[in-house]
Amino acid sequence: MFNMMESFPQIAEILYTDFFSSDSFEHIGINMIFAMIAALGFGYPFNPPKKILFGIIIIAGLGYLIRSILMLFPIFSLAAASFFASLCMGGCAMVIAKRVKVPVEVIVFPGLLPMFPGSYGYKSIISLLTFLQNTDKPEQINYLLAFFNNFITMTSVSLSLVAGALVTFIIFFEQSFMITRGSKQTSIYTIFRELRKNKKAKTS
Repeated sequence: MFNMMESFPQIAEILYTDFFSSDSFEHIGINMIFAMIAALGFGYPFNPPKKILFGIIIIAGLGYLIRSILMLFPIFSLAAASFFASLCMGGCAMVIAKRVKVPVEVIVFPGLLPMFPGSYGYKSIISLLTFLQNTDKPEQINYLLAFFNNFITMTSVSLSLVAGALVTFIIFFEQSFMITRGSKQTSIYTIFRELRKNKKAKTS
């Protein structure tokens, strides 16, 4: 029977390699450059205005740099660092979008795509396939644990990236409409603020 791990021993090295552990600024800088190139590749096919391509590159590089620096501190996990990096990316994208008069989503989404942990998705699939091929073997449980570990990491980091961007959109909800429309959109905060004012006026 074909055994993936015996035929391709390099898979074992990939399976247990943490691609996000950056302990040197040189390694962080190289990965940041690749993230910027990937963001440009993700954004360009959607034919955005040429004036925001530079903003997409800057947002992607800034996000990867922030996440890599935060991960140097033991208190931050990959998911937590991804959340705060995405939060900063959303705020910076809001500033750029307001200056060039384009929707903020056009800038922040291509910059976020290189941040998603595709390597963990790949490793989870490899772990699952290896688990299915090693039936009734002692090491089978190790591959099952590796699958759940990689899958949970991939899911948590992906949700953290999306949550960070959504928090920015919620905070600057009115500003996001004013960027391209020039007028405010009624938000939930405006409604509660008006209700509070009316309640105070009645009590006084």
